[in-house]
Amino acid sequence: MLPAQPNQSLIDGLECLGALATAGEPVGSREMARMLNLEPTRANRLLKTLAALGIAQQTAARRYVPGPGMHVLSAQAMHGSGLLRAAVPVLEKLRKYELNVALGVLWQARVCYLYFASPKTPLADALGGRGLFAAEDSGIGLPLLASLEKAQLATLYAPAEPGRRKSLLKKVGAVRTSGYAYLPADDKRTEPVVGVAVGNPAVAGLALSGAFPESRVGELVDVLRQASKDIVRQSQVVSQKQM
Repeated sequence: MLPAQPNQSLIDGLECLGALATAGEPVGSREMARMLNLEPTRANRLLKTLAALGIAQQTAARRYVPGPGMHVLSAQAMHGSGLLRAAVPVLEKLRKYELNVALGVLWQARVCYLYFASPKTPLADALGGRGLFAAEDSGIGLPLLASLEKAQLATLYAPAEPGRRKSLLKKVGAVRTSGYAYLPADDKRTEPVVGVAVGNPAVAGLALSGAFPESRVGELVDVLRQASKDIVRQSQVVSQKQM
């Protein structure tokens, strides 16, 4: 939840940085203003500031793309958290189940995938290989939403339409009861997915998806829970090495 007097300039700057990182193509200041619902002059100042810091850079067409500073921030963040270094060996072992393996974190009302691999995906392509995804439709997102306090959840989805909030609360309630998320194939996904939270408090979510029957859900939940424990244990080892 935001403090009583949030720093709006910092919030706008971080949202601009995030939008630039996920745009996938060069972005102009007017386009950024529309994306973030900002005044064009403010969006222009934010982008110019990021460029001055080396986090963004301008193309010949005077549009903006991530600069070297973006990669430095990314590398430092991954090294500082230690999560991915701890998780990758565990995630790679899950490939033996011939299913898609995913690890992600909750960002506002969306899931950011740190790792997503089909059975034959090379490791290099599995890291950060997917865009942001709506949390309430994600096997990773739902366990992470269920880990939030009710007040946090209400604030996060305050702008949502009543019907969407009602559907979300029903899904989250089911996950809180069972301790895992199971989403069958439907119009939003071609294959079923099962997921759990990693850590207590949750630091990430872990999921398996693919062509498996509902009768395997219990087995896969046990696999995910053990993998979650292994990631937490390995994270502690990584943290001790950094001290």
